[in-house]
Amino acid sequence: MKFHSTIQKSILLFVLCISLAGCGTTAKTNAKPLTYDEFKVLEPAQKKQVFSEMSGPEIYALVKESDENWPVTAYDGISPENAKETIVLYDSNGVLHFNLAWPCYGGFLPESIASIGELSGFVDVSRDGGDGGCSMSSGKNPDGTYPNDSQRGVPKSSAKVRTGIFDVDAYKKVIDIVTNGQSEEERLSMLEELGYAKDIAGRFISDQEAWLRRDEISGKNSIADGAKKAARNVESKYGYYGIASPWKAGNLNLSGMAGQINTVFTWGTLCASGLISNLGTAEIH
Repeated sequence: MKFHSTIQKSILLFVLCISLAGCGTTAKTNAKPLTYDEFKVLEPAQKKQVFSEMSGPEIYALVKESDENWPVTAYDGISPENAKETIVLYDSNGVLHFNLAWPCYGGFLPESIASIGELSGFVDVSRDGGDGGCSMSSGKNPDGTYPNDSQRGVPKSSAKVRTGIFDVDAYKKVIDIVTNGQSEEERLSMLEELGYAKDIAGRFISDQEAWLRRDEISGKNSIADGAKKAARNVESKYGYYGIASPWKAGNLNLSGMAGQINTVFTWGTLCASGLISNLGTAEIH
């Protein structure tokens, strides 16, 4: 079976190579791994089949060469040896893109999923990632340290995380306005009356619209799907909190179990608006 699969893969790549611009009749029968430029012009069905036939090192090299190479450049726990199990070609409403094969349900343990609407007061939060992300770790360990990458379910050996304090009550007031069903002009006015600058008020509204389209919110095996699986009735409009799921794939073995939050607004918007304050950094290993 393995020999047969290898032949199929070689034939498929050979046929695809002939059809690509620049290959012409000079293509060789000993098919080589596609470059990203060759891969990105394939039809979606071809991309899916070629990707499924690739080895871990081939997938790693393809993703690293791409313009969405963050799965391999940002996480040193992702390697050629485990790329076959840890990187997927994700279909987001017909648009294919590379993503990590995070555990289902946004990386939450299904039985832990709850609404941020149930929280109140101030929560310690920390994030390893860019301003555009909506997921962060919540709380600290008993000794006052922030959860490490294994506890977070993040495939990275060490990191300097950004830290802050999340004002949950103020956040919920903003969410109530953003989702109240009134016109955008009316909502912007109400947010400005709360003291937020016009550009921040606009970011609240655009962030909420973008959040609804995120893979972990509206895609297959979403966070809401995890809550349903665990028979939990969870209000979604405020976002979610719970516990990070362990993640085992290939030679990757992350323990999970850190507190985790998925907010409607991005980390950058939360910080710029003051909903996350006392900003700092911490080294974790």
